[in-house]
This record gives sequence, C-alpha cells and structure tokens, in this order.
Amino acid sequence: MLYGDEKSLQMARSLLPSQWRAQARQHRALLSRSTRRAVRVRVSRMALEPDLFEDCADLDEDAASKMGGVVHRRRRSDKVNPFIRWAKHRTAEEPRDSRLSRIRGTVPEGVIGAHALGHLRDEEHFMSTAELAHQPAWRLRTKRRHVPERGLLAGLLRALLLLPEGQKVFNAYLKRACAQGWGRRLGFDGQVHVVLNGRRPVRLLMGVHDVLPFLDAIDVCAGKPRSWGYAHVHSATRGPALDFLKAFHRHKQDLASTLATLPVPKLTNLPP
Repeated sequence: MLYGDEKSLQMARSLLPSQWRAQARQHRALLSRSTRRAVRVRVSRMALEPDLFEDCADLDEDAASKMGGVVHRRRRSDKVNPFIRWAKHRTAEEPRDSRLSRIRGTVPEGVIGAHALGHLRDEEHFMSTAELAHQPAWRLRTKRRHVPERGLLAGLLRALLLLPEGQKVFNAYLKRACAQGWGRRLGFDGQVHVVLNGRRPVRLLMGVHDVLPFLDAIDVCAGKPRSWGYAHVHSATRGPALDFLKAFHRHKQDLASTLATLPVPKLTNLPP
C-alpha cells in the first residue's frame, strides 16, 4: 500500500495514459500539416501579388483553435474516476472553500499536478461557496438559450426576404459578425475592395429557395440534432444568424429596430 506523497503522485500520474493517445497524435499531426500547407499557399500568392497583401491579414492563421478540440477530446478519454474518488475521500472532512487547495498542495507541481486539478474544477464537490451560488443562475441562463422552432425560423427568413433590403442587410450582418480580420482583394471590376475574413466560411442566404438549406447548414435540422463532437463547417454562422432572427421576431419584423439592438464587434484599422 502507498500512502502520503507517493500515493498522491501515483494518483495524479494515473490520469496521463489517456485512452485516445494514438488518435490524438495523428490528429495533431494532420492539423499542423494542413495549417502549414495553407500558410505556404498564401505566402506563394503574396509573392505573386504583393500589392493585394500589404496588410498581411491572411497570414495570421494557426492551428490553436482547432488544436483545442483535439486536446478536449484527449482529456475526455482520461481515466479520471479513480482519481476523483480518491480526491473526494481525502477532502470529505474539509470545508468547501479549502478542498481544492488541499488537493493542490497534495499533488506534485508542474504539468502533472495542473492536469490533475483541471479535472476537479468542474466537480461540484470541489466548487467554492461562491461558485456553487452561481450554479442555479447559470443553469437558468443556459435553459433560456433555446433555439426557436424550425418552422418559425423559416417563416422569419421568408418575411425577411420580402423586405426590399432584407437579404442584403442579413448577409452583411453575418459577414460583419463572423469577421475576425480584413484584407484587400482585386475584384472582377478591376478595383481593390476590402474583404472581411474569418476562421470559418460564412454561410449566406441566397434566396427563397435557400431557406431550408440555410437552416440545415447552420445546424437547425428537422431531424435528430448533430452531436457535440461534430465539427460543422458553418458553425460560426449559427450564433449570429440566430441572434438576428430572434431580434427580428422580437421587434415585429422591423429591420431598423433589429439592427439597432444587435451589437457588432469592431475590427481595428478597418477602412471606412
């Protein structure tokens, strides 16, 4: 039997052999290669057309956001139940606000200890009094973030398309709300235009025939919803589109009032 520091070290180390180790290494390598390939292509385009890339807005892509999904998937495959049971047993007699500190002083410092503590912070047993007090309000806010019915959203989109500037304003808002940067591109008219860029492509509304496909694209499906692990290509469009349609419904389909209540993040150094 192990006791004291040796037992604490063994329990913290028991988390490291994840059940998804080989797959995580493969996914990490694939993401890194795809990001490097995309950057090489953009650098080659910049060498051919340097005037269109003077601000280098397209060269800031990295794999950090996509790598977060790989890390999250690997952490979900950790064998955490024995460690959590041991930590709860060690702190059963401790006051609530000092339980996590007690385990923090028990596990080794460094990556192993920080990794082990990360699995305890979401456990109700290790939440502080203040964190526990915020739980009912957080659950209520989460419950209220419901997605309107698909039929209601389809009706709102069709009503929006009947307005003279409805489709144009809706698509412009989606582009602006999903943008994380901007650059200059040469258009078909021979002029250089300012183009907004995002990490994921923006799904725009093409017309009345595109109402139901648009809802499918932003994951408002008529059938079974997709799982949380499904990496959807148009996931960035879902939030802004639902925010716009909810405000449009709340303001009785008044386009001006809808735009006045929707905050749009500002981009630095964006030309007028």
